[in-house]
This record gives sequence, C-alpha cells and structure tokens, in this order.
Amino acid sequence: MKIIRNYMKRGGMNVAAAGAVMLLSCFSVTQCMSQIDYNGADWGVQPMDYSRVGSAGWQFLKLPTNARNTAMGGVKSALGYGDANAAFNNPASAADISSMDVQFSSMKWVADIKYSGLSAVRNFGELGVIGLNMVYLNYGEMVRTEIGEFNGVPGVIAVTSGLGTFSAHDLALGVMYARRITDQLELGGNVRFLEEQLDDAKAHTWGMDIGTMYRTGLGSLRISMLGRNFGPDGEFLSYENRIAQSPARVRMPMMFVVGGAYDFLNEAKDSRDRLTVAAEYVKPNDGTEKVNVGIEYFMFHNFYVRGGYRLNYDEEKYTLGFGAEYSIEEDVKLKADYAYANLGRFNYVNMFSIGIGF
Repeated sequence: MKIIRNYMKRGGMNVAAAGAVMLLSCFSVTQCMSQIDYNGADWGVQPMDYSRVGSAGWQFLKLPTNARNTAMGGVKSALGYGDANAAFNNPASAADISSMDVQFSSMKWVADIKYSGLSAVRNFGELGVIGLNMVYLNYGEMVRTEIGEFNGVPGVIAVTSGLGTFSAHDLALGVMYARRITDQLELGGNVRFLEEQLDDAKAHTWGMDIGTMYRTGLGSLRISMLGRNFGPDGEFLSYENRIAQSPARVRMPMMFVVGGAYDFLNEAKDSRDRLTVAAEYVKPNDGTEKVNVGIEYFMFHNFYVRGGYRLNYDEEKYTLGFGAEYSIEEDVKLKADYAYANLGRFNYVNMFSIGIGF
C-alpha cells in the first residue's frame, strides 16, 4: 500500500487506477488465505459447530414420559391409538379415547433421580376430550457444600462437614384439551404450570404444547406436527446469598416435531395383529436436529413387542420394551408396559407404566 501511495504522489497513477489495484491486491490475499485454509493449514484455532447446547433450562420436560413411547425410540407425535399419556406427548392423540383413561408411569433416571407421571383424561362427547396431568421429578437429598481454603488458597477444597443436606425437585401440572375436527383431523393442546426448586430457590413459569394428527386416507398413513414447551422464560431468585445476587432467567426447551406412522397387516384398532412403524424429526432450540424411529407389534389381542432407535443423540441409542392389556370386564381394560432405554456411558434406565381404560 505504501508503494501505491508513493507512486500516486509522483503522478504515475490516478485515483481510480489506485483503487482498482488495491482491491485486486486484497482479493488476491484473500484468495491465497482461503487456499491455505482449504488445503488444511492449521492456524491453531478451529471453529466450533454452533448448536445452542446448554442454552435452555427446564430439561425435565424432555425426559421420557411413558413406557410405550420410550420403548419405541422416544417417538411421540404420530403413533395414534392414544391413551391418557397423550397429554405428555401429542395431545391430539387423546381424541382417540372413547370414554375415560388413567395412566401412571415411574422410572429411576440417571443418578437415582426419581420420575413419576400421572394423567387422567375423559371424553365429554361434543365438548371434546379434557384431562389433567402431573409430572414430578425428585432429585433426592444432596450434601451441602461450601468453598474452603487450602494453604490460604480459596476454592481448592469443598467443605461438607456440619452443613447438612438440601433437596431439589421439578413439577409440572397441566390441563389438556383435544378434539376430533373431522374423521381425518385431530387437534389438541396442553397448558402446564411449571416449577423448579433448588434448596430454597424457586422458579415458576408456564408452558404449552400444541399438536395435530392427520389421517391422510392413504391406507393407515398418518402424519403429525407438534410444538412443545412454548412459553416465557422462568426466573430463579437468589436464596440467602448462597448463589446469585440477581435473578437468573431460564429459557424454555422449545422444540418442533414432525412425524409419520403406518400400520401394516391390519389397520383397525381392535384387530388381532397389527404392526406399526413410526418415525419423527425433532428440531429443538438448544441442540442439533434429532430423529426417532420406532416399531410396535401388537399380537393375539393382548400383547405388545416394541423397539426403537434414536439418531444424533450424544448417549441415547436403542430402546426395547413390551406390554400387555387385559379386559377384566366388557368396558374395563387394564394395561401394563415396560421399557428399557440404553444411555451409553450412563448405562440404562427401566420405565414402567400402568393404566386403566373405560
């Protein structure tokens, strides 16, 4: 640039020509640098993929909610043949309930975290399907710690002696509504009050799920769209100066799900044998896109065998499970399901669900 400037002073180059030379020089340097980068030169710092991991809270809303969906790779949007657990997955599926259904699920998650879910749904005819649901996560008792010093250096050791314990929990209380709009289209929604507590700090907010189920008329093919956990940020307030002095906002783990399912063999809900294959695409706001795939075989009017796989997850991979249902009276049916989910380095979890339908 200095050479060009001196040359201009001597009158050997006008302003336009100088500008062209400067642009050409910058372009050439950029091209050279680009070629060096593309040829594999190591400049010491490599860019990282940006996927928003860890940017949202309320992560308990992502946990599996019942044994059927868990055993089928976590597929939640387009399975159909819904029961009361539809409130935790695609609320539109609850429109399949003919009278009343109650479901309870339980599992022990990683680090002995205890999960419980309860949902009750009833069909009120022309008014639609209305239900109540609850999810409770108990983290158990944890030892309280404070930062200590070692040889005058703070933060080297954690002091636990004599400080006692504290606990934490997550809670979701919801009201669900679903309705069959036409013979092919079902709509549903679920609004939940959310609470997280860590020691004596609490955060509250609310979230909403909106789901659709559309039966295409091409055999038993059905497709669905589902939006989950839409709502405002929560806010943790400081507690006794132990953590933060100012409020800490917690984003909702929103996600958009598109799925499809198809029944082979027989398509009727009350058929003796039925093979269902389902898959869905999940786009969360705090991570990379994911795909869930599941299969369910219903046989002899009473038994289920299930399997699934989860793609693009860090640790979660394949799932397995089975279930059975039994009619104790003409209009009363009991159902029990079990699921096994492989979590990679976190080993596995077992989940159980029981229910009664009328």
